[in-house]
Amino acid sequence: MQYLSAVLPLFSSLLFLCLGITIYFLSRGTLRKVFLRFCIITFHWQFSWFILFLLHSNEYSGLICRIGYTGIIFLPVSIYESVVHYLRLPKHHIRWVYGLCLGFLASLWTTDYFIKGAYLQSFGYYPEAGPLHPAYMAMVFILMIRLFSLLYGVFKKETDTIKKNQLKYFFIASIVFCFASIDYILNYPALAKELGFQIYPIGVFFISFSVLVFILSHFLMLNSTLEKRVAMKTAQLEESVIALEEAARSKKDFIANVTHELRTPLTVIRGWTDYILDGESGQIPDHLLTIINKVGLQTLNLTEKINELLKVSKFDAGMRKLVLTNEDLNAVISQIVNSFKGLTDQRGIDLNFFGTPDLELVFIDREKLKDILNNLIRNAYKFTENGEIKVVLSREQDRIRIKVKDTGIGMSREVLGKIFQRFQQGDGSRTRKYEGTGLGLAIVKDSVELMHGEISVKSQVGQGTLFSILLPMDLEKTEPDAVIERRIKERRKKRKSYGTDDRRNIDRRLTDLAKIDHEDITRILKSERTSDPKTTVKRIRPENSKGDIVIAEDNKSIQEFLSAALKEYTLHIASNGRAAWQAINEHMPGLVISDIMMPIMDGYTLLEKIRTAPNTETLPVIIITSLTDQEDRIKSLQYGADDYLTKPFHHLELQARVKNVLSVHRLEREKTKSEQLEVFLMVLASVIESKDKYTGGHVERVAGYARDLARKTGLNETLVNEIYMGTIVHDVGKIGIKDEVLNKPGRLTDQEFEHIKEHPAIGKNLLSKLEIAPVAVNIAYSHQEKWDGTGYPQGLSGMEIPIEARIATIADVWDAITSDRPYRVAMPLEKAISIMHEERGKSFDPDLFDLFMDDNEKLYLKYIDREKKVLAF
Repeated sequence: MQYLSAVLPLFSSLLFLCLGITIYFLSRGTLRKVFLRFCIITFHWQFSWFILFLLHSNEYSGLICRIGYTGIIFLPVSIYESVVHYLRLPKHHIRWVYGLCLGFLASLWTTDYFIKGAYLQSFGYYPEAGPLHPAYMAMVFILMIRLFSLLYGVFKKETDTIKKNQLKYFFIASIVFCFASIDYILNYPALAKELGFQIYPIGVFFISFSVLVFILSHFLMLNSTLEKRVAMKTAQLEESVIALEEAARSKKDFIANVTHELRTPLTVIRGWTDYILDGESGQIPDHLLTIINKVGLQTLNLTEKINELLKVSKFDAGMRKLVLTNEDLNAVISQIVNSFKGLTDQRGIDLNFFGTPDLELVFIDREKLKDILNNLIRNAYKFTENGEIKVVLSREQDRIRIKVKDTGIGMSREVLGKIFQRFQQGDGSRTRKYEGTGLGLAIVKDSVELMHGEISVKSQVGQGTLFSILLPMDLEKTEPDAVIERRIKERRKKRKSYGTDDRRNIDRRLTDLAKIDHEDITRILKSERTSDPKTTVKRIRPENSKGDIVIAEDNKSIQEFLSAALKEYTLHIASNGRAAWQAINEHMPGLVISDIMMPIMDGYTLLEKIRTAPNTETLPVIIITSLTDQEDRIKSLQYGADDYLTKPFHHLELQARVKNVLSVHRLEREKTKSEQLEVFLMVLASVIESKDKYTGGHVERVAGYARDLARKTGLNETLVNEIYMGTIVHDVGKIGIKDEVLNKPGRLTDQEFEHIKEHPAIGKNLLSKLEIAPVAVNIAYSHQEKWDGTGYPQGLSGMEIPIEARIATIADVWDAITSDRPYRVAMPLEKAISIMHEERGKSFDPDLFDLFMDDNEKLYLKYIDREKKVLAF
């Protein structure tokens, strides 16, 4: 019987162990750890009973009973904790319950008050309850009541049907599990004998059944949840389909509006430009004609880029349709290739077309074929410095093959994998050499696929690239609705001669001015060619230059615009960051203007070099770029840029930014010079004092008095500061006085006094050579002048004496008579004040004197030692 009884706890323990591990790895959050703990405790309890029922003797039965009850003690609180975590309810009281359980655990292992040991039943050994067991049962009862109360409360508030059903199953599983406690009756032998039937399997049955209910509820709720999710996803998909259809309609409307809104102003600009260039508005000066030509060329460039964007947008919106006409492909391709001949001949590139004689007329979309070849040939031109470009037309059974091969720079395997993606370029870095939007090859691929063709590419770095296109010869059968009657129509008038090479020798358009023909493309390609990075820095120097500016910009058109906008400055124009850095070190300009995206060295790297080099770390830099992201602006400022301009910008804005940045840095330099001058003057004053050992601290006190009196007089702060610095060196002329005279302890002879009287002139000569503010010179030269004209060296009187010198005189005399001198000790304050008042109107300006000796503020006592003040008052 005992072996059969052992099967039940073994089954239950393994069931809970598997359940805990499964839920732990399939769920997330704190709940999985709590539930795993509950499963482990149950496993511990049931597995202990499995071992207990297999015993043949009672030698270890008591120990195993205690081991088993170690898990049973914590089982109710772990159930309760799992529910509380699941319902996301407060958990603070759980700690107290765990504390109580620890008390039961201590009793279990140290006394017999919890269980007395094991006794033998018919199914095996079983623990006998001690006196504390009823208290434990009461705790279990309270927890279960609390648990059911929480479940019911949450169930009443829940509005979601699926969650309410889940709570029902959870409630049922908890109740069934509680019935497992019925086997606690077996802990009382007398009660078990009184009942007279085997009750143990019933308890294990309820444990296992509660787990099965829980598992069943999980799968039922999962199924309900999946059904609900499927229904929701179906509804969302239906809404998405409707939204996509609406978006497609909106996109078509948007493209139609954009086509109108963008092309209309461009058409007007281009139309009026052509109108002026055709001479319809009369004779135009050559310098204006050059500017209008530049405007017209950039209008073409912008129109072509907008056309690319619109083509890609129409492809994405499904608005591009085939228009098939019966064409002689040899003639069409030859015409397209020949339109690039003039451009390639200038670069020394051989451009050749090889047709096939056995090709009859074929239905093809002429415009899309032009898009394909224009983009492939212009790419080959861009990336081929020298060598050849070949376009080959051949027939392969029922298909046409067109190859475009060049001997250019080639592409790596990594680049080949992304060249047909929108806005992707072979070199998308900030130091790329070749400009472009990255849409050309995307248009090629879309055009080829729209004509049911295939495109492939082979390339090797440094050896060139081969694009191969296969097109069907029976497109009229595949797309019969796309076939139209070709209308042969003269689209342009005869060419007109304008009598000058500077005029744009191009026919006036009688149709859509937003279209770009091959002649336009060749002009755009010429304008897109960036400056050769290997060329030297271009220097432009006006007659009356306001200063030197280094410009780092690779686009020739932008270079020309900046040159015109900043024509008052000497410009050093570099086509990349490296050349600009060399120009900076060679010329040490007052300002640097740099683009970000340039070949060889980009703007960020240049800016970093400027900020880390000791001789250029304070050099002002303005960043100009077509990048509009806020991150680029922030990054430029973080790297140390002084200002940031986003293209396009007005020339007046550029001039204002340049002027402001230069003004700010000039003020900063002047401030730095002023601070350095102050330090220098203090050092100079210290040298003077070291020469005159009896006047320690004299210049600082005199300067302090002078500054405070000047401020009280109401002078502006700039002049106050100049008076302060000038007074610091008011006695600088003493450098030229002999030491034996300067430090003579007794009275001076007339000859010695005349020698002393030379120090104002000496001070003036010294400070004048330093080219500092005239205030300091006036103080050094005139601080010995007196109001009544009896002073020296000029004998000035009254208002003839500069105010800064009058202020310095009062401060100098007051400090001289209140401090120790070589020929006497400092006078008492009462006597010094009396002497100062006697000199009012004689040595001193009376108005300034009254401000200095004002008894309300007592400015004259500010730098007097505290001991002297106490003795005087």
